[in-house]
Amino acid sequence: MDQEACLGPSDDFEADDVDMTSPAMSAAQYLRQMQAERRGTKNVVRIAQKSPDSTSPEAKKQKQWLESVGYQEVKKIETPSPLIPSEEWRQEKCRKFEETRAKMALKIEKFSPMRIDRLNSPEEEEWHEILLEKCLPEFQDIAGNFLNHTGTPPALRMLSQLIEYLVDWSIEEGLNRPIREWIYSLLAVIDLPLVQDVVSALRRLVKECRSLRSELSIDRKSEANEFSLFITIITIFFGQKDLADI
Repeated sequence: MDQEACLGPSDDFEADDVDMTSPAMSAAQYLRQMQAERRGTKNVVRIAQKSPDSTSPEAKKQKQWLESVGYQEVKKIETPSPLIPSEEWRQEKCRKFEETRAKMALKIEKFSPMRIDRLNSPEEEEWHEILLEKCLPEFQDIAGNFLNHTGTPPALRMLSQLIEYLVDWSIEEGLNRPIREWIYSLLAVIDLPLVQDVVSALRRLVKECRSLRSELSIDRKSEANEFSLFITIITIFFGQKDLADI
């Protein structure tokens, strides 16, 4: 049986005798050209990895899917190490947050919902006015308990699933104290499991908190801890562990 027919041409030939300029006219000639080329190649070849074409249909489809499940590319943010809380600090804050949720759940069981016609508005601009600009008359009696708020305060009878709006406003206007208190209050009562849109909003919030914290000097530890609190609660308690502090 012909060896070349089954196993290809023998290695017993001179590479210089192989015509590399003309196209192969047979399988044996093609294999000899390949062997001759291989002999002239280094044993180890480093191949530069190319980034996938972000304009290809496959890349666009993958990006859409990742966004749909709340994934966001995390840019490396350098935070001064003294501003990153310890593992003990994070676990303790999660424990206290869990206790807060348990207490709020008991209060909600005894709570009679309040009907306010303006809260039926679907418009984001009106919600912004209600929460951050002008206190509703129904809440003027307790407004004095929330000194940082000019809008309606985050009282128990007012809470609803407004996290997406609040996260958007925090990015547009800054993560000020009224917005922080509103988001914390919502996190303390929101039902589990979280819906996908809320998860996506919370992941954006973690990125914003990490960015703001990284801009602080090491003597602003207390302010950094406020951002760290949100990072801790969202990444540990609400399970977004890929964004957690290390």
